[in-house]
Amino acid sequence: MNEKEYRKAMEYFTPAPGLRERTAEAVERRGRSRGRFGALRTGLVAAAMCLALVGTAFAATAIYRLTAQTYEDEELWGQHYTGYRIYGEPVIHPVEDFSQQLQDDFAAWNHPSILFNQEFGTWEEVRAYLGANIPAVWHSMDSADGYPVEYRVQASHEMYGDNKIKYVEVLDNGIQLCFGLNCFTEMYIYTPDYSDEALTGEGWWKDEADWKTLDSYAMANGCMAEVVMGAKRYEDYEGEAHDCIGVFMKDGILYRVSLYAAIKCPLDETEMESLLHQVLDSFR
Repeated sequence: MNEKEYRKAMEYFTPAPGLRERTAEAVERRGRSRGRFGALRTGLVAAAMCLALVGTAFAATAIYRLTAQTYEDEELWGQHYTGYRIYGEPVIHPVEDFSQQLQDDFAAWNHPSILFNQEFGTWEEVRAYLGANIPAVWHSMDSADGYPVEYRVQASHEMYGDNKIKYVEVLDNGIQLCFGLNCFTEMYIYTPDYSDEALTGEGWWKDEADWKTLDSYAMANGCMAEVVMGAKRYEDYEGEAHDCIGVFMKDGILYRVSLYAAIKCPLDETEMESLLHQVLDSFR
């Protein structure tokens, strides 16, 4: 992917002003236990032709134009941040593609200051709630601590405007892979009302984090994942916490798998990347 194909994104995720203190206080606790929850604009014909000619994971990545880009120093509201953004061209699903139950629940949502969300105890319930027109998948990893995986279906919408859904997100409460290492998964389904250039991303205070892209990874299901590694430092704590993030598209839906290693996690970056590959390979 050529970086010149994308313009600099105008909006991106950054931590809220009060997050620094709250995050530092939670670093060690998060390392030990998990909280419960805290377009395709190109034609399908061209996509099919590309797959027929190439027939590899790279072909799928090229269709969706998926890329991860890091940035070292950008200013927002007087603060300087570093981070990464994910770009691509997902399949666009109109709201009518979702189940009638989800549409009805959103129409009846009467919390103007809270984003729409519903909680579920099994992946089968999530699949049914999304509807037959949404080809969603999930990993098959179990949590080492024995806690069951829980799921949340959310909708990002303009709460004080026309209230149209921009994207539907599915996320879990995470699984523990080993001591100090947790894995969190998110799925994004975009609608015609999504207008941001970047699909997702993360920002962190410039002097307290470093980000880098790693080699792309060809998954067992034929998808190609873009991988980002982040090291974060916290005031009053020695050492670094690490994020190892894999992002891929399957059937035009964006997935982000994030491994978080607390400061006391004994694994190094190479070992984290290897575990990320194992999680990615468990997606069907």
